[in-house]
Amino acid sequence: MRNPPLYCLIASSLAGLLLLLGALAAQGPGAAAVASQGGARSPSPDPGLADTASFLHPGFLDPDCDPDLLPPWSAIRCRFARFLEGRRLFDDEHFGGNGRTCETCHSGRDGTIDPDEVALRLWLDPDDELFTHDGLDDFTSGTSRLEAHATILVRRELPPWVQLTHDPAATSVVLARGVPSTVNTPALDPALMYDLRDHTLEGQALGAIEGHALNTVPPTELELELIAEFQQTGRRFFSSEALRRFARGGPAPRLPLGRTASEQRGREFFVDAPWDPPSKKGLCAFCHSGPMLNTANEFVELPTGAPPGFRAFDIGVSTRNVLNNPVVSYDVTDFCGTTLTVESSDPGIMLTGPYDILPELVALLPPEQFCILHRAFFVNMHKTPQLWGVADTAPYFHDNSAKTLEEVLEQYNFMFESNVGFPITDSNVELTEQDIEDIVAFLRLL
Repeated sequence: MRNPPLYCLIASSLAGLLLLLGALAAQGPGAAAVASQGGARSPSPDPGLADTASFLHPGFLDPDCDPDLLPPWSAIRCRFARFLEGRRLFDDEHFGGNGRTCETCHSGRDGTIDPDEVALRLWLDPDDELFTHDGLDDFTSGTSRLEAHATILVRRELPPWVQLTHDPAATSVVLARGVPSTVNTPALDPALMYDLRDHTLEGQALGAIEGHALNTVPPTELELELIAEFQQTGRRFFSSEALRRFARGGPAPRLPLGRTASEQRGREFFVDAPWDPPSKKGLCAFCHSGPMLNTANEFVELPTGAPPGFRAFDIGVSTRNVLNNPVVSYDVTDFCGTTLTVESSDPGIMLTGPYDILPELVALLPPEQFCILHRAFFVNMHKTPQLWGVADTAPYFHDNSAKTLEEVLEQYNFMFESNVGFPITDSNVELTEQDIEDIVAFLRLL
């Protein structure tokens, strides 16, 4: 039988010591002194032990505190209280809604749901809270879509400049989308949701509580703050300890070197480099650069002139529409009153307002020149996701249309062949079977 790791022994010893001190302190102010002095009662309370007792007693764990304003011991207790309450809110609190919690859709090590998990949960409990409301085929019954693709229905309000061609009076549109993974994103990726519609974790949590959990009890500002804080600190929200350290101010992660020849060849696709066909070096890094592999690098030249750090692209997922989601026609009006009609199975950031969520565009195009780039230009653009831990977060893309990493790369070949989205698609790029094998081998290292 293997001996337990040293850190386990240390943790157990510390836990036992805290429990002992707490028990002694709970017996009375002088209990610890009695134990250490052979029965001679200490004439005065020991404030340190009393503080230990309050630390251990749940009634004294008040999360409504600011650890930065407290002395060290009290700050530790405050952080612990906030962590415990944040975890409870994330895992168990449904705010008087349909029974869903944050953990309902963001569970396990991948922070999302996939068809295998859906099938298991349906088999274990057909009344699982997942199978309600937007998890159903038409908001009322049926689970075929959820079982096949693990997508939920998302109702998006239409901005003032967008109308449905077939129903101009409509104020919203329903889209089928996957559940964004909570792995690495809360602490390290400020761009939230596939259409970038939320600017903060608090705003994202509120939207989910209202839209997916159908709450009847409104969350307080403190509760939203604690949910966000828990996602930024809890170990389950990081794919590696290195990324958790990075979130705390540690060194940025670096691309793994690769051990096999295939992994090393795959790495070349993610090295920042100018585009120099027929070489494919740096091809993936055009969009997946930076510490989190989710920003455009310095060599990208877009029609908009967007600088490094651009966060959304159209790679043809909505155009290809593998899952045959309903295609809707939109009438989109720009700042100068010009209306264009576009069709899409999911228009992405076009419904959010690209000039509101992409400040680099405002810097490039002053308000008086907004007519140069029509709002319809942004149709089908979606968030560029971070890639660390990507092997564990399938399915992929906003519609969960790629079930494997190989299918992800098939989508990129479609983009290259069909000349949609990314501007280098006119350069006769093609990922060979060997390229796909190498890229997948490298992605599994992340």
